[in-house]
Amino acid sequence: MSKEKKAVDYYQEIQRVINSALGDLQESKDSGRLPKNPVSANHFLIRWVTTAIKSQRFAHCVAKDLMTWQKEGRTKGTGTQLPVRFEQYSRLYAELAPVEQAASISKSAIMAWSESLEEKEWCVTTEYEVLEKASLFSDGDHSFIICSTQLESCFDAESEELIKPLTCYVRGNHNEFVESAFEHGLMVHKRSDYKSKVKYHGEYLIYPHNHGTQLGEIPFSFNVKK
Repeated sequence: MSKEKKAVDYYQEIQRVINSALGDLQESKDSGRLPKNPVSANHFLIRWVTTAIKSQRFAHCVAKDLMTWQKEGRTKGTGTQLPVRFEQYSRLYAELAPVEQAASISKSAIMAWSESLEEKEWCVTTEYEVLEKASLFSDGDHSFIICSTQLESCFDAESEELIKPLTCYVRGNHNEFVESAFEHGLMVHKRSDYKSKVKYHGEYLIYPHNHGTQLGEIPFSFNVKK
């Protein structure tokens, strides 16, 4: 592909990448060209990613992900587990950011999520402005912080729908945090594990309609075999 014909949104293109990869993988299995085992599937997707990069098949917004997967494939081999991860991402986006429709995120949904974390004994703070080098004494509890100023500025005044990326500061059980967000229809996007404006807290973003500009975090329950 020589030039990108039109700009595309990341959430759309990353689904096109992942679902195209899974579709080609399944077709190779069904045709008998590829043995039906995890190792062969992983090698197939590593080669598929490399081919996609060389052919410039997809928009520039997903180039970083493709390069990351290629690098992981070269260094980790089967440890990359691309088939499993691609299936998980496909499910995550299909449920929270489907291409065919956009679901709004309301302030009430964010507050309900906050309350659910509080019920799980997290230290939840949403009533204060977050300033540089802020700190929170949570007495060892998991903590979740949203700046009070952002709770006003990131939502439409009339509809109370999210219109700007909302920042969450988190310390504690990452899996519980991501799982709780998913249960409330929210996809979280990690900016940092540890360093942020709040001491010892990681930084995550929630985008309007869950249309982030990077891969969302996979809920822990996706790894549980049923």
